[in-house]
Amino acid sequence: MNNLLAIDYGERFLGIAIRTLKTTIPIPLRVIDSKKETINKSIQLIIKEYDINEIIIGYPIGLNNSENRMTKLVNIFIEEIDKFNIPIYKIDERLSSKLFSDGSKDRIDDLSALEILESYIKQND
Repeated sequence: MNNLLAIDYGERFLGIAIRTLKTTIPIPLRVIDSKKETINKSIQLIIKEYDINEIIIGYPIGLNNSENRMTKLVNIFIEEIDKFNIPIYKIDERLSSKLFSDGSKDRIDDLSALEILESYIKQND
């Protein structure tokens, strides 16, 4: 079993979820606010702290299976974190944020990352 890091990428907020040998079950870890933290540095620290072997990214595809503006931003983000030399896998994230949206202003990006991680695990374990 690998230590997994899932990322729900947003223009300002990134949801983070992990599964490690210690936790064995996927858990939401945190939300990174790009206005308060350096994204790459924060991700590097998580990779080191949890000895991450694989990165899973929520990949935004339009409902008609076409790329959109967010898809292009995620592709740029993937190029940036590719320098960590850890395998990166894309998971269709359509509607993942909507699953947890309750209309409040609370950040739920980590729960969206958890959904992305659980989808990946179901497809690959």
